[in-house]
Amino acid sequence: MAGSFAGKSADKNIAEKGLKMTGEIRYKSNDEHPDVETKISEMLKKKRKIFLTVTEIRNNLPATLLKHIGLLRKTASSTEVLKKLRPYLGNMWEYKGPRSTYIGYSMSPEDIIENEIKRNPGISPKILAKNMPMKKKDFVSGLNKLLGTGAVACTFNELLTPCLKICAKVGEQISLEERPVNGRAAFKDAYSRIGKGRGFVRIHRIREDLNWTRERFERMLVDLMADYTIELHGGDPTTLTEQEIKDSFTDENGLLYINVTWWGEN
Repeated sequence: MAGSFAGKSADKNIAEKGLKMTGEIRYKSNDEHPDVETKISEMLKKKRKIFLTVTEIRNNLPATLLKHIGLLRKTASSTEVLKKLRPYLGNMWEYKGPRSTYIGYSMSPEDIIENEIKRNPGISPKILAKNMPMKKKDFVSGLNKLLGTGAVACTFNELLTPCLKICAKVGEQISLEERPVNGRAAFKDAYSRIGKGRGFVRIHRIREDLNWTRERFERMLVDLMADYTIELHGGDPTTLTEQEIKDSFTDENGLLYINVTWWGEN
């Protein structure tokens, strides 16, 4: 790709790979209607949530807005609501849970699990899993990754019930409360803080700052490349240590990228 993106087929492969890695379904707006995405975002912030069921969103969107897109608040089924909302979701994502479908911020399974533990310190894995917007296997996989990296710890109370908590070492450069909940926003925040206005920022520095798992970080890179939010660049690897090269990004063709430029608006 030589410091830019390859042809359309490569773009398509990157996008498809990104969606397979996340297990989430993303819809780009093909009919401008900013009120839907804005209203959902405002709703999430007001309720201090990162996702809500489709039914909850239907019940809280203004009746005039629902009517505009052909829905009735009290009679529209979740399937019908989702079908009508999809063209207007913008940067919101659709998540498939075991019992419900959810809409929320663009986040990895690990992001979601970590945020819910942060909001409910001491919660048991069993209770946490009940309302997660993901399949059980994805929840178990995500939780195991967080436990494996030390981002989350598991202790036991007097009843021998396992309790989850966030480890203090996560986010040493900036407290977890100060980090954006949205994984995409967290990446942009790290890019801006490290770059301090520069267009080219070292990938390994962002990776080190975020302290995510390797899979989680590279999944975000793939997602951001897929919608042209970022562009990756090569560089001289002789200026880097062996670990810094490892913490940069090597694509499936063996090409090493050292720097990243953020082109997206947010």
